[in-house]
Amino acid sequence: MSEIVVDARGQICPKPLILTKQALKENIVGTQIVVLIDNETSCQNVERFVRDNGMTPHISADGSEFILRFTKDAPELSAPDAEAYCVPARSGIDYVVALSSDTIGSDEALGRVLVQGLLAALKAIEPLPTHLILYSRGVLLAMEGAATLPDLQAIAQRGVAIRLCGTCVDHYDMKQAVRVGEIANMLTLMELQLAAGKVLKP
Repeated sequence: MSEIVVDARGQICPKPLILTKQALKENIVGTQIVVLIDNETSCQNVERFVRDNGMTPHISADGSEFILRFTKDAPELSAPDAEAYCVPARSGIDYVVALSSDTIGSDEALGRVLVQGLLAALKAIEPLPTHLILYSRGVLLAMEGAATLPDLQAIAQRGVAIRLCGTCVDHYDMKQAVRVGEIANMLTLMELQLAAGKVLKP
């Protein structure tokens, strides 16, 4: 039996969940997966995700670190939306940011500068939002060639889950051009906003 180690230490939600999901998708049935996490909330999130996908994690602690061991026992995940299990381990109010346009305000030229400034700020702000939701013309921010793409990729690397409106992507016929985030239906986008402590719509 092969074993792989997922080192999620130093990562905040939803990154440990994303790394665990990636390990499950990339490895064959029978692989033992070991996830290393250094905060209890993320450990609990990953545990729920693993259990809801039919696996039984064995959890141990080494000082401030948690070790989850489980075996992949099915070729496909029954509950694949790992980020939905995210209960962030952070202080303050959990929030999401929703962008409905690739500009901010009525002045298009100024609006493009403002939206780039907003995304640059999101790369460094604390606490981070749990999700960044893009709908209507906002999905264009995540397309190949967009000036905003590097900032969005940096935001995603910090653990913010980016979700794009699938209907909007289809409307612009740009599904193959999406370079960051995951496409979701409107029900999922509404549920994310309803579950958030606060929704910011610049």
